[in-house]
Amino acid sequence: MMTVNLLISRLISVSMFLAGNLRKSLLALTIVSGLLALFFAQRGVDTPPPTTIEATETTINTTTTTIYVAPIRYIVQRGDTLFRIAETNRLDMRVLMEMNGITDPDRVEAGQELIFPPANGFIPVAPSTTMKP
Repeated sequence: MMTVNLLISRLISVSMFLAGNLRKSLLALTIVSGLLALFFAQRGVDTPPPTTIEATETTINTTTTTIYVAPIRYIVQRGDTLFRIAETNRLDMRVLMEMNGITDPDRVEAGQELIFPPANGFIPVAPSTTMKP
C-alpha cells in the first residue's frame, strides 16, 4: 500500500509534467496560429483601384425668418400674488420678475400691469434642410 507522502509526490510530478507540456503546447499553438495569420493576410491582397474625388459646389441658404409674437399683458387684480399669477399662467416666477423689473415678489399692487413672455417667444422658421438630389 502506498503511503500518503508517496502518493502526494507522484501527483505533484504528474501535475508538473502536464503543466510543462501544456506550456509547450500553448507556445506551439501560438506560433502556428501567428504563421497562419501572416500567410492568409498576404494571400490575395490586391492593390485597390485609385479613388477619384470630384469637387462639387454647394450653396446653402442661411437666411432665417422669425415671427414676432407680442408679449401678453396682465393687470394685477386685488388679492393676486406674484406666485399665484405665475402658477396660474404656467410661468417661471423668476422670469416674470425679471421681465417686469420686480425685485421683491411680495410687492405687486392691484392695477399694476405685468408683461408675460409670449407663449413661444420668437419662433425661428428656417429653410428646409433637405438636400436636393
